[in-house]
Amino acid sequence: MEILIYSSLDGLTRDYVYEFAGDTLTVWFGHKGSDNFVKGKFSPDGKSPSSEWKWPFGGYKVTGTRLA
Repeated sequence: MEILIYSSLDGLTRDYVYEFAGDTLTVWFGHKGSDNFVKGKFSPDGKSPSSEWKWPFGGYKVTGTRLA
């Protein structure tokens, strides 16, 4: 699925491509296969999402706990 987001702050659009396969969601900034993306999934019990942003020369990991 390709999504186009408009920012009212700067008037620019941003293209994102989403792909859900199995238990993994990947979101690319720009086009599918770009080097700027986030890949995430939930734990088997559905309570702990984790993801990892990657872009040229950087990135970070995010983990969480579902509260409700």
